[in-house]
Formats: sequence, structure tokens, C-alpha cells
Amino acid sequence: MGVSRREPQGAGTLPVGGIESWFRCPRCGAAVVREGDEYRCEGTHRFPIVLGIPDFRLYEDPLIPLADDYRKGERLEAEASRRSFAELVEFYWTLPTYPFTPPDLSARFVHHVVSDAARIAGYAPALGSGRAFLDVGCGAGALLREMRGQFATCVGADVGFRWLIVARRGLQELGMSANLVCCCADALPFASGTFDTVASVALLEHVPDASAVLAECARVMEPSGRVFAWTSNRFSLAPEPHVRVWGVGFLPRRLMPAYVRWRRGLAYEKKHLLSAWELARGLRSASLGDVRLLPPAITAVDLVHAGRIERLAARAWSILRRIPVIRRLLIPWFPVLQVVAMRHPQESMST
Repeated sequence: MGVSRREPQGAGTLPVGGIESWFRCPRCGAAVVREGDEYRCEGTHRFPIVLGIPDFRLYEDPLIPLADDYRKGERLEAEASRRSFAELVEFYWTLPTYPFTPPDLSARFVHHVVSDAARIAGYAPALGSGRAFLDVGCGAGALLREMRGQFATCVGADVGFRWLIVARRGLQELGMSANLVCCCADALPFASGTFDTVASVALLEHVPDASAVLAECARVMEPSGRVFAWTSNRFSLAPEPHVRVWGVGFLPRRLMPAYVRWRRGLAYEKKHLLSAWELARGLRSASLGDVRLLPPAITAVDLVHAGRIERLAARAWSILRRIPVIRRLLIPWFPVLQVVAMRHPQESMST
């Protein structure tokens, strides 16, 4: 594929005897050992190390062919040495995307990534603290950076190799260990019961089988741990966040692409937004009995690109969320869903 597999020196390489001992083959579950520029399990399964990042994927990112993902990662790696994290995020959105991303949406996405710290502050207490933290679908690594004081070891996993290059730059700026792994969310390459908290932020709406992802999150979570999920709400009363079109989620799924194409002229592919009820059902199917739907907070950074109606709605929510009965009625229609789930049942879907 024309990709160099030599490892860069310094930050970004995995610590020997560190998280490597947690790795397991995502195909058979066996332990893996490192041999040169790859990991090998006790069977015949082999997984490459590309630009210092282990690639345990069983299939490529549905949004981009494998060779293009590596190639884009190489371009980002070349820029990382002369750009700050924020500059690298901006550079990322100058590269070609599929489906095509209009400039107004690119600007929104850049802002969302670089302003994530303020957004995370609203739900950080729900993530707890402990020995080990895993962010599944870590993207640019914002959650890893914010959790550095809460957990002894923070690990990021993503199916998009190119995004892990961006995440590494942000971690390096803070002097953090870049414990990053490229893998599929429904086949995590970690031993069962490894992490105190497993988080999934802005991921579940991009996978075809959210229940399979949640089951894997529950598997690698230690028995007394927690799973935290943040996902776009299918039945939101706000515009669909990926294409900025009202009412998409209320249509049958088979009609959504045609509706978005009619309203915005954009492709609407590989989006699987969940409702509050679907999310809770998926968590319970993963044997997580204590499912708590949290009332999200709206921060100032969320309103930077908001229209007048959205600002008025945000102001109303900031008042109404203080009233428990009304809050419970409104959460299922909020733009995002935030859920904490644990193994032992207590009170279901409490707010």
C-alpha cells in the first residue's frame, strides 16, 4: 500500500510492559506478542504497526478505503511536526472527504473539535476516576486529554487511522503518553475486564450495530466499572448535526437519504442515529442493568454557530432542566443523549 511502517521516536510509541499487556487478538481473543513491526497472536493472526500505531482492525473504516486512510495519515503525520494541534485539525478539513463536506459544515466540525474541552466539562463528573480509561471512537483525542488527571492510564481507540495521528499531536502538546490503537469498535483488542470506565462519544451514530459496540464496551469494562455513552439523538427537535437538516430522524430510515438530498443536496450515508429507547435497550442487551439517562448541559461553545431558534430553545432548556418532571419529559427530544450504565441494576432510566 506504499505506507512506511517504521516507528517515530519519542512520544507516540507504546510503552513496553504498559498497555501492550492488555492487548488480545480481536479475532480469537488470544494474547499477542510484538515481533518487529507487527503484533502476532498465538494462532496465525497478524496485525501491523503503522507509524507507531498498532492496527488491530478486522475491516477498514467504512468511510474511507484502507490505502487512502493510511495515505491521509501520512500527510497528517508530515504536517504534525510543524503545526499545532488546532492547526492540524484545520488542515485535516482541507483534505478531500467522502461524502463531500461543504465549507460551512467543515467550519462547524473544526470548531467542535477544538472547543471540546468546554463541552466535556459538562459531563466529566459522570466518567468517574480510577486506574484505566478507554475512549472508544476517540477521534481527535479530546476526552483523553481531559481525563489525564482522573485516570492513571488513558487509552484511545478508533477505526479511523488518520484521526489517531491528529489525536497523537494533541497528546504530545500536553506531554501525555499516546496510548492509541486503531481497531473496530465491535471487536476491541483488549482483555476482558480491563478498564474502570469505557466511554463512547459521538460514535454510536456512525456504526451499523450499536448493540454490538456496547456489548464490547461492557466486555472490556471491569465488573464494578461503568460505560458512558454520548450520541446524537434520532428524535432531536434540533437539526440533524451532520447535515444541518430539520426532521431527519422522524422519518423511516429508508427515506432519510432522499430527504436530505432533497433538502440539502448532500449524501446521507452510514448514519444510524439512536433514540433514547433504542440506546437504553442496547445497553441492557449488553447486561448493563443500571441505565441512567443524564440531562445534558448546553455550553457557550455549542451556540457559536446556532441560529435564533436554537438559541431561544437553549435558553428555555437552561430553565426547564431544573424542574425534574419537565426535564424527564424533554430529555428524549434533546439533540444529544448522555447515558451512564453499570452492571448492577438500581433505578432504570432515572434522570
